Amino acid sequence: MAISERAKGHICVLTTNLMFGVFIPISKYLMHGFMSPLFVTTCRFIGATVLFWTASLFIKDRKVEPKDLLWFFFFALMGIVFNQGVFIFALGMTSPVDASVILTATPFSAMAVAAILVGDPVTKRKLFGAGVGAAGAVWLLLSASGGGLGSGSASGDGLVFLATVCAAIYFVTAKPLTLKYSPITIMKWMFLFSTLMFVPLMPKAFASEDSIKATLGVCEIAGLAYVVGGATFLAYLFQNMGIKRIRPATVAMYIYVQPVVSSAIAVFVGQDAFSWSKLFASFLVFAGVYIVTTSPRTPEQLKIAEEVERQGGK
Repeated sequence: MAISERAKGHICVLTTNLMFGVFIPISKYLMHGFMSPLFVTTCRFIGATVLFWTASLFIKDRKVEPKDLLWFFFFALMGIVFNQGVFIFALGMTSPVDASVILTATPFSAMAVAAILVGDPVTKRKLFGAGVGAAGAVWLLLSASGGGLGSGSASGDGLVFLATVCAAIYFVTAKPLTLKYSPITIMKWMFLFSTLMFVPLMPKAFASEDSIKATLGVCEIAGLAYVVGGATFLAYLFQNMGIKRIRPATVAMYIYVQPVVSSAIAVFVGQDAFSWSKLFASFLVFAGVYIVTTSPRTPEQLKIAEEVERQGGK
């Protein structure tokens, strides 16, 4: 039986957030004693740019119109530089737990942005589903932190919230061009623009004393390779494929999967202990995702879905 384009979208976005979930403990390990956050972020941008441009040599796609390059620049700002860059900067001003809890606002930001920009109604079902998922995610995060928030600052917390809004804007505004160009074409331009915007920071990223804090072994090199190849190249590729096929609010809802994955890995490697409360919190996460993803679509969304199915059948 053929898989529908909508189902493919869910699989792609779920895969993205599974990869991001694995990225969290790996990045914590790398940045704890081996390399700076700026070094890791710059490696992600440069590495993904090289991979996407290399991959573009093996696909055929329509020629990019000059006006769409401006959109790709905007997507790079919202979806990568402001989202990832601002978040990394904000982590230096607030606690990781505070930042993670605030990130659970991403689906609500996506609903608000979609309602304002494309008229996607904010229904009680969507709000209830997002609330259920957020409750489960926050429960997991607070359990991992010992039950309390960290020592975050108002400015740092505000920047993290800004990162969620930027991600939401990207999820909403990128959809039309995902119907026009291949994911690799979109991502190669987004990461190229992101890398160029990071050029002024590269001397500090690679030459400062804390860029590389200790000798890197096989595990550290493998971890960095996953960050670049898995949690950046493949994750953003799948995310873009998902944005094409499902609603922005649904794409954003899957962010609640990340703390579930991170918690499961922590239990597996002995950094945390299993508890029934964590299992129930994980159940709330997936229940919230299900409630939002099964909410009725508007006629305009159905029309877009039909177009996606038509393209997928070619």
